[in-house]
Amino acid sequence: MTISNYLEDSLLNLVLRNTTFPAIAAVWGSLHTADPGETGTGSPLASSPRFSVAFGAAASATAANNATASVVCNATGTVTYVGLWDGSSTATANHLWSGALGTSKVVANVGDVVTVAVGALTVSLS
Repeated sequence: MTISNYLEDSLLNLVLRNTTFPAIAAVWGSLHTADPGETGTGSPLASSPRFSVAFGAAASATAANNATASVVCNATGTVTYVGLWDGSSTATANHLWSGALGTSKVVANVGDVVTVAVGALTVSLS
């Protein structure tokens, strides 16, 4: 996954300038039909809501989701990327990471459920 400019700047300021970084109560995922870019807003699966993603403790500069995550889709398309956010609101949340799926997922019908298996989302700083 690719780290966003927002998170890069926040981490550098936290470590090098002793600034504070707000606690993130929950991480949220978004589905995309192409690379969402640095802001995470590109190519969303139209109208599909963000979904909660829980991560286990990091080890060796990597963390993975430790619970199944799923979302009922409000649109159709082929999902090829996922974005991670510090909130569910599209108006106020900050984009954290994005990355390509190992295997794309075709959402053929409105109401289809996309499920992310335990360990399928990994985030790395190395």
